[in-house]
Amino acid sequence: MSNNQPAKILIVDDSDVVRRILSKALQQDGYELHTAADGEEGRQKVHELKPDLVLLDVEMPVLDGFAVLREVRANFKVDEVAVIMVTSQNDGKGITRAFEEGAFDYIPKPATDSEIKARVRNAIRALELLREQKSLRKQAEAANRSKSAFLANMSHEIRTPMTAILGYTELLELEAKSLQLPELISDSLDTIKRNGGHLMELINDILDLSKIEAGKLDVESILCSPQTIVEEVLELVQVRAEAKGLKLEASYQFPLPAEIHSDPTRIRQILINLIGNAIKFTEVGTIRLETSYLENPGGTPQVQFTVIDQGIGMTEAQMAGLFRPFSQADSSTTRKYGGTGLGLTICKRLTDVLGGDISATSELNQGSRFNATVSTGNLEDIQLLQELPKRKSRAARASETAAQLEEQAFALKGKKVLLAEDGPDNQKLISFILKKSGAEVTVAGNGEAARKAAMRALEIGLLYDVVLMDMQMPILDGYSATRLLREQGYPGPIISLTANAMEGDREKCISVGCNDYLTKPIDRRKLVNMVADFCEAESVV
Repeated sequence: MSNNQPAKILIVDDSDVVRRILSKALQQDGYELHTAADGEEGRQKVHELKPDLVLLDVEMPVLDGFAVLREVRANFKVDEVAVIMVTSQNDGKGITRAFEEGAFDYIPKPATDSEIKARVRNAIRALELLREQKSLRKQAEAANRSKSAFLANMSHEIRTPMTAILGYTELLELEAKSLQLPELISDSLDTIKRNGGHLMELINDILDLSKIEAGKLDVESILCSPQTIVEEVLELVQVRAEAKGLKLEASYQFPLPAEIHSDPTRIRQILINLIGNAIKFTEVGTIRLETSYLENPGGTPQVQFTVIDQGIGMTEAQMAGLFRPFSQADSSTTRKYGGTGLGLTICKRLTDVLGGDISATSELNQGSRFNATVSTGNLEDIQLLQELPKRKSRAARASETAAQLEEQAFALKGKKVLLAEDGPDNQKLISFILKKSGAEVTVAGNGEAARKAAMRALEIGLLYDVVLMDMQMPILDGYSATRLLREQGYPGPIISLTANAMEGDREKCISVGCNDYLTKPIDRRKLVNMVADFCEAESVV
């Protein structure tokens, strides 16, 4: 049956006459036939032969057909060994029981040769289809694993140098501002940072779409403020709008929930994509973001975010493929405006995951309107606002940020950090960030060197406050180094540094003994804060 081999059939019946009748009916169809004279012999031959199909008599001494059927189903899947019951029970009860216990079909006694042949052929064909389906599923799973591995590897290969590029650019920007260097230097650094950020957006788009398609996208459901999300998004895209001379506006329709249960990161991602597109395709005018509450009587309440632009617009034909991956309204937009064509596809998938939807209307040369909705979750005990509460001014928030940066400068004073990182650029960058915050940094160029350094510190009683462990290193990778350290009794906190960004990477790091997880490109503030938190936790203990 596999590789053009004939199907293997085992006939189990205590009647020599019935065995001959069944064998005679099937022998001309080219099957490999075997027989057993009772249930016990049949049970043994099922395990020895592993037949494709068993024709199984119901009424036999010692071990009846149902006992053999249960044995088969307990040890073999339906697509491995199929069973047809051969029965003279015509009251329906025996047949019903046979199906309930896992038989594929039944042959009544007496049966004509043509009926026997037809039922066996149907069973064999069903087996072939089941096995073909299983093979295709395995191939698809293997292809998906290969794709995930490829994406994870590409993520690592791209994110690792981006850590150095964006990290050093940020440090140079800070130095340029403090030393009041020429405007050309500041502008050049800003250009590097902006383009590096754009490259990371493209990388993240590709990874996000892959994770969504694989059903592996992490989505939270936490209390968050729609107003706060809108204000944060507008701040993030303000520079891009101002660079094109565009005006950004926000408006709210009341009542509006003060908070909703959703994922603020994913909502921001949707809005940044939509407003980014509006900025990209608008040359003059205003881009407006409207936020409203949809009660949806009888359904789930939602918050709707509407992005309205005065850009180039689209025809009906262009809108037809709007939410398909790797497509844009017009192939010429790729050359003129850039992008992967993934943004709206991701928005569509994200709104689906968040219990909403996305739709668009547009008029050529007049502009476009995108409506994105997300479920609010349970609004019990949530205040419905009739007006906007007062928020801190941008200047006040900037002052707070400056104070936080100043506080970070002393956050790691006197703390000892072991940095396991094989990339020379990232060694320098991360060491610089940590030293800038007061830490004493020891660098290990591979996992084995890191393991030895950590164990030496443990032996002399001078434990590192934190070990930062890159997971992709030569000689001994971070996973193996961490696992060995834990097996050898190393008790200190280990934070993994990884350029992999696929779902499950964090769990993999935690499973080998890491306490937490940071992805590359490394966020300077997040790095210092996390190391400081673990240092503080250790000192409390």
